[in-house]
Amino acid sequence: MQDSDPSLPGFFSRPSLKSPDYHAPLDRRRLLTPDDPRTSLSLKAGLLPLQQDNPTSPEPKPSPEIKALVCARCHSLRHYGRVKHPAAENLLPDFDFDRMVGPKMVSPSGPRSVVLMVVDAADFDGSFPRKVARLVSASIDKNSRAWKEGKPANVPRVLLVATKIDLLPSLVSPEELEDWIRKRARVGGTTKLAGVHLVSAVRNWGVRNLVDHVAELAGSRGNVWAVGSQNAGKSTLINAMGRCVGGKLSHLTEAPVPGTTLGIVRVEGVLSGQAKLFDTPGILHPYQIITRLTSEEQKLVHISKEMRPRSYRIMVSFYFFSQSSRWSQYGVLLLLPIVS
Repeated sequence: MQDSDPSLPGFFSRPSLKSPDYHAPLDRRRLLTPDDPRTSLSLKAGLLPLQQDNPTSPEPKPSPEIKALVCARCHSLRHYGRVKHPAAENLLPDFDFDRMVGPKMVSPSGPRSVVLMVVDAADFDGSFPRKVARLVSASIDKNSRAWKEGKPANVPRVLLVATKIDLLPSLVSPEELEDWIRKRARVGGTTKLAGVHLVSAVRNWGVRNLVDHVAELAGSRGNVWAVGSQNAGKSTLINAMGRCVGGKLSHLTEAPVPGTTLGIVRVEGVLSGQAKLFDTPGILHPYQIITRLTSEEQKLVHISKEMRPRSYRIMVSFYFFSQSSRWSQYGVLLLLPIVS
């Protein structure tokens, strides 16, 4: 063995002198020099950066975006727009909205409740949650009377949000649409609304005004519940609200498949303070025919572009059958000819 000529056989390097406290943990934030006795062979091998004579401060590299860890079902819905195992969907337990969400929204005690009633503007009557509207309206009447009597009562605030307005024809007037929505909501069981918002989560129309209004009603400790029918666009709307705020929001799974959300999801980064925002599973309506269609049939009736009005000229003694996918709830329209 020799340590004089590294080109000859038997060359070895003498180990560095170790300090008595070499077992102490190393501070990896501190740069070490090669002649430091506390520098181990692993540090010299380049496992930790070494201090240079003329150190230069490199530009900080942006941290890569951390992708959310999702299950196989959500991954298939996000990237392929379909569930991974369709046969397994029937084995999933039904979400009991009346037991899991309903009592929390209308509870007379606790934080203030704000109900985001999300409906599809292109399918208003089919996506309007009538049962939730009657439940919240009854709670408003009951808790308002208790509040006037001096009893503690939590009066829910209801915001009706009509999404997907970018799918409506451009000739539709926003003022007339809002007036029509209020009338249909009153027929559906809603007695008192704190506001009506026409939004498009895809094009960010009206999202900023909605976020400001929700934050104003919720305050610093309120609970906001996003409720609506299946495939009404609740998760897409919440993702748009998170992008509008610019906070660190966990991207919710969104897909044109009814029943994408399976449970209550608490969303962070949208509201400030101790206010909480909850995304809830879609409510299954027996009168909503889209939930009874197969996946292939749902693709055929799925609306992704702006609807345009069309005119048809019908000859005498002829009939015109039209299968409207939204406005008439997939019913068959029978247009009789007008004989002059």
